[in-house]
Amino acid sequence: MKKILVILIVLVTGVSFMAYLYFSKLNTENNEKDLALQSATNNAALIFAFQNDKSFYQIIEGQSLIQQVLGNQKSNLLKALKLYFIQDAALNNSIANQEIYLSILPDEEKELNFLITVQLQPDKKVQNIYTILKSKYLIDDQGNDVFKIKLNDSLSIFFGTKNQVITASTSKKLVIDAAVRLAENPFTEYIKQNNTYNKNVLGQIYINFNKTPLLLQNIIAGKLNGEISIFDKQNSYASLNYNFSKEKILFNGTTELKSTDNYLKLFEKVPNQTIYITNILPSNTANYNLYAFDNYENWRKKLITWQTNFDDEKKVSKTIDEVKSDYRVDLNSIFNTYTKNQFICFQLSTAEKLGAISLSNGEKVKQLLLDVSADYNEEIKIFKQSDVLYAFFGTPLKKFARPYYTIIDNNLVFANNASTVQAFLNSYKNNKLLINEASYLDAMNLVSTTSNLSFFINTNNSKDIFKENVLSPYYKHLRADSGLKSFDTFYYQMSADGNKFITNLLLNKYLQSEIPDTLRNR
Repeated sequence: MKKILVILIVLVTGVSFMAYLYFSKLNTENNEKDLALQSATNNAALIFAFQNDKSFYQIIEGQSLIQQVLGNQKSNLLKALKLYFIQDAALNNSIANQEIYLSILPDEEKELNFLITVQLQPDKKVQNIYTILKSKYLIDDQGNDVFKIKLNDSLSIFFGTKNQVITASTSKKLVIDAAVRLAENPFTEYIKQNNTYNKNVLGQIYINFNKTPLLLQNIIAGKLNGEISIFDKQNSYASLNYNFSKEKILFNGTTELKSTDNYLKLFEKVPNQTIYITNILPSNTANYNLYAFDNYENWRKKLITWQTNFDDEKKVSKTIDEVKSDYRVDLNSIFNTYTKNQFICFQLSTAEKLGAISLSNGEKVKQLLLDVSADYNEEIKIFKQSDVLYAFFGTPLKKFARPYYTIIDNNLVFANNASTVQAFLNSYKNNKLLINEASYLDAMNLVSTTSNLSFFINTNNSKDIFKENVLSPYYKHLRADSGLKSFDTFYYQMSADGNKFITNLLLNKYLQSEIPDTLRNR
C-alpha cells in the first residue's frame, strides 16, 4: 500500500511539474508574440491593425477616401514607407504576413503622429534588418537601439529595435516611448480578446477612450466640454472592423464600457428602439447626442441608483419635493407617466444648444406643467424651478438648469434662451428639417434604424463651431478640398447587446446622382 502511495505521489508531482513547465513556456511564447502589441498600445488612443500582405495594399490603394482623411502629409509618409520597406523584398521577407499596427498618438507641439509597429517572424533577426538598411541608407545611431534613417533628401525616420519588435515614426519621442512596455495594459488585453481577424476583414480599428482626451487636446482649443465632453474620462474601448468602400468609410463592431459609474451604462441591456425624435431637428443641426430606452419608469430606477452613487439623489429629491411643496405639482407622476422612450441634445450651426424629450401625450404634460412654469409668450414657457430636467434624465440635461421650453407634437423642446426655442419653432413650422436633407438621409440609410445611443456631426453645419474650437492646422484640414470638406456626416451609433454595444462608425460623403444630359435638356 505504501509503495502504491509513493508511486502515486511521484506521478502527481511529475505531471504537475511537466504541466508547470509547459504552461510557463506557453505563457512566455504568448508574451513574446504580444511584444509588438504592447509597444503599439502604449499611450495610444487609436490603432489600425492590418496584415502585411499584397492583397491589403492592392485594395487600400483604391481607397482614396482614407487618403483624404489622413491628409497629404500623412498619406505621403505612408506611401514612402511602403515604397522603401514593404516593396523591398529583402526587408519585407522578415515581416511578411505579420500584423502591422498603426498607432495615432499625441506628439510634441500640438501635433498628432504615427507610430508603426511590427514584430519580426520568429526565425528572423533584427541584426539582419539593420545590415540591409545600412547597405542602402545613411544611418545615424541615436543610442538605446534607436536609429535615424535618411530615406531621401526630404524624408528621415526614426527606427527603434527591441527584442523582435521594430517601431518606426518621424518622431523620435514616439519611438523612445514605444520601448517602454507596461507590465499591465488593459488596452493590450482588450485587443487580444477582441482580435477577430480573418480573411474577410481588411483591417481593424481599436479605440481606447481612456486616451482620447490626450489626443483631442492636440486638436481642440480649450477643454473637453460641451458636446465632446462625452469623450472625457471614459473607461471604455471599441473594436471595429473596416468595410472597404469607394463611397464611404464604415467600421462596425462593438464598444465596451468598463466603468460601472459611466452614465452610458444606463443603456446596457436595454432593447434597441426605433428612432423618430430626430424627425423634429432643424435643417441647420450641427450635431446631436441621442439616448433611447424601452420603458422610462424602469430606466429611471437605474438612473436613481446612478445618482445615489454620486450623492446626487438627495439633490434630486430636494428639487422634486420643493416643486411639490411650492407649486403643488407632482413631477414624478408627470414624467414617469408621460415620458416616452427617447431624448436628444442637439446644437445648431449658430452654436445654440437645445434638447428634446419624446412624450406620449404632449397636451396633457402642457397642462400639468402650467403651475410650475411662467409664460414667456403663448407658445414658450420657462420652468420656475431649477434642475427639473436633470433630476429626471441626468448628466446630458444638466446644462439646461432653468430652460425655456415649448411642447409641440408630443415633444418637449427646450433651450437656455427663448430666442433659441423660437428659432426651432420657426424651422419646424416651415418644414426646414434635417430629415429633408439628402445628405442626411443618405447617411441614415447606411446605419441601423434602431439603436440606444447615437452621436452625430454634420460637418458642413459645424464649420463655424469647428473654427472656434479646433486648432488652426486641423481646421484647415477639415475645410480643405483635399481633406475632409467633402465628407458631410460623422456618425457613431451604439445598440445594446448584453454588456456590449453593437457599433457602427460612419464617415460619409453624399454623392449626388448626375442627371444625364438627355434629361437635363428636356
